[in-house]
Amino acid sequence: MKILRNLLLIHLLCFAHSVHAQLAPNECYDIVHTRSGSEFRGQIINYAPSGDITIKTWNGLVIEIPASTVSRIVQKCKEEKRLRKDYDFKEYGLYNATRLGTLIGQTYQGYNTVGFALNHTIGWMFHRMLGAGVGLGVELFNVDYAEPATYPLFAEARGYLKAKNTTPFWAFGGGWAFAGNNSNDGWGFVENWKGGWLAKAQIGYRLGNHFTLQCGLSLQKKTRNWQSTWGGEWGQDRILHKRFELGFGILL
Repeated sequence: MKILRNLLLIHLLCFAHSVHAQLAPNECYDIVHTRSGSEFRGQIINYAPSGDITIKTWNGLVIEIPASTVSRIVQKCKEEKRLRKDYDFKEYGLYNATRLGTLIGQTYQGYNTVGFALNHTIGWMFHRMLGAGVGLGVELFNVDYAEPATYPLFAEARGYLKAKNTTPFWAFGGGWAFAGNNSNDGWGFVENWKGGWLAKAQIGYRLGNHFTLQCGLSLQKKTRNWQSTWGGEWGQDRILHKRFELGFGILL
């Protein structure tokens, strides 16, 4: 029986050291329990054919323990700590991007003004650096004058430059915008507005998985047909709004 017990003990020690070899240092440690109730914690560094054990304790002390005094051996491993991910942005699949911004520039009459833009894009990311989608929105280029809002419909491409949660990104878009409130009677003129082509270019930073800060250039072609209500005069203004855009966004 003693020989069988020693063989089982040697087999257990061989298994424990095999596991040790597969794990990084300091992830696991051995506990040797004796029949007297004592226990020794550290790393088993040798075992004899007779079953005697040599263990190196945490304080560096090397102890030889006779096999006849050992009741059991336990190996414990520290649970792997969950590391904080430096980068967990979803690179592939469906995306939704909503952006709210200010449109800073001049009206077609030549004075400075601030407008507003709200756009939403839905698309598909093929790679971290390339995605494509379609978008729509509402834009107001002149809040001081009764210029109607435009409703853009556009295609978009975008990408994120670094594999980090905070990274620069780019976005380009182009399409057509429709003019709202198509006919307007005021200030002695009857106006009829038409939309036209549009183009957008943005650069900015993605902050985490869901927020962006961006700036860019927005171009919008519009046409204003007008006719005076008193003299029968009429004309057409071909307008190209050129605005600097500054805003923030939400990604889903």
